[in-house]
Amino acid sequence: MKASQTVKTLKKFGLSENEIAVYLECLKEEDLTPYRISRLTKIPRTTVYDVLMDLSLKGLVELQQSDGFTKQQTLVKAKNPSALRNVLRQKRKDLLSLEIDIIDILPQLKGDYHEKQANADFKFYPGIEGARKMLYNEEIAEIDLPVYIWTDRMPVDIFGYEKLDPIISRWTRLMEKHKRKSKEIIFLGDWTRHVLSYQLERDPDFLKTREFRYPDYPDTNIAQQIIIKGNHVGMACVHEEEVWGLHITSPALAHSLTTIFNAQWMSSNPLTPEIIRSWGPSEYLKAQIKKGQIKKKKY
Repeated sequence: MKASQTVKTLKKFGLSENEIAVYLECLKEEDLTPYRISRLTKIPRTTVYDVLMDLSLKGLVELQQSDGFTKQQTLVKAKNPSALRNVLRQKRKDLLSLEIDIIDILPQLKGDYHEKQANADFKFYPGIEGARKMLYNEEIAEIDLPVYIWTDRMPVDIFGYEKLDPIISRWTRLMEKHKRKSKEIIFLGDWTRHVLSYQLERDPDFLKTREFRYPDYPDTNIAQQIIIKGNHVGMACVHEEEVWGLHITSPALAHSLTTIFNAQWMSSNPLTPEIIRSWGPSEYLKAQIKKGQIKKKKY
């Protein structure tokens, strides 16, 4: 077991199998000759000479001449095995120095590499149509991957129920198609409670493809709806004077936002249909039905 571990460690150190065999024999005896090492290791003498030269350059053995200058008279003596640590220390110093040099030239190399390479895509859609395009983007919904959403439930007066409700319903059907359930973080307030009550009463399947959680942060909200799916990030903003949509294809941004989302998701509270129904029926939906804007039989 120890012998096997020794060989494995010396390989990690950077020695070849021949170098390990020669080095271990040199540790056992003093003043070995290449001929003797060849006999002990079964490695051809011509190869042994090359191996000894490499071990000498690595600082692990010393080559001495016993008499004359012929290879046959060369004597080999292993250095103290502590030389292995000395070699590692020197390699560490050399690598640190090399790292500093590499960092110095990286900006130039990366500048050449990234100069014309488009490795992310940003599409900005201004105005109400842009916000509606990205509110529940069907292009993103068609991607069969988990979906994460920060939502503030857009004000209906921006789009109108005739356009907003079908958008929400189409998203539900697309999610059902892929048998997926979106994870959505929502900040509860009077408006979001109103919207959730309305949507659940309007469509009993509203939560079939959605899982909501809400953080315990009072008086907190977001000004955009943010959808993350795969490498895609969709944003829709309808806040005071700002109305726009944004579609970003960026693995780095999507990964970062997903990490933040999951951290917040773990610390948030599940929002169940029972909790939503406990807020009472939607008075607005009742008024719509009464006015004939929505036919009661559909709901």
